[in-house]
Amino acid sequence: MKQDRKSVILTGMPGSGKTTVGLSLSKKLGLTFYDLDFLIEENEKRKITEIFKTEGEEYFRKKETETIKNIPYRAPYILSLGGGTITRAENVFLLKKIGAIFYLNASPEIIFDRIKDDKTRPLLLKDDPKKALFELYEKRHLQYEISADFIVDANKTTEETVFSIMEEYEKING
Repeated sequence: MKQDRKSVILTGMPGSGKTTVGLSLSKKLGLTFYDLDFLIEENEKRKITEIFKTEGEEYFRKKETETIKNIPYRAPYILSLGGGTITRAENVFLLKKIGAIFYLNASPEIIFDRIKDDKTRPLLLKDDPKKALFELYEKRHLQYEISADFIVDANKTTEETVFSIMEEYEKING
């Protein structure tokens, strides 16, 4: 049985452009955009940083899985994941049922340059945020590649990245 591949799921490092690309892509394709972190914040009635601080990462990862399982929306749509969503195999399995996973692969240097002034990112609240980002990239890069149906060069402009995804989207949706 052929899977329904009509939704676009964006994964990648924090700062790789998932939200920016997702919003632009949703306009171009006429699809609704959802951000998994925002859905969790709505359900929990608090910010991700607060959830991490008070409940810990494991609790948050369980909430990600729960939210993915209960997405009430009918495909097709664009779904932007949190940077660590793919660290749970169960999430990858569930997401592949929803649509095609696109890994927005941006170098840690580009990512750091994009987010270095954003004080809302937990990753940047470390003593050495650049080192933390590079270590996280090394830890997750292979997981992103393995979970992805498509790897997209996200070192480019938003428009170029969106165009690359649209090309693949056309192929998988005939």
